[in-house]
Amino acid sequence: MAERTGGRHRASGLTELLARELRARGRQVDVEHLHVHLPRVLEAADTSTGARA
Repeated sequence: MAERTGGRHRASGLTELLARELRARGRQVDVEHLHVHLPRVLEAADTSTGARA
């Protein structure tokens, strides 16, 4: 069964990668993740139809 998180984990991961690359190029970067203290809401996907439960 596949679970979806609405892309939130992907967005924060890409933000961190971008920040790391910019720092390597000599830029000062501050990253603040909003709502990181809230739990993720996972949606179970119906793998037979691709519909969300």
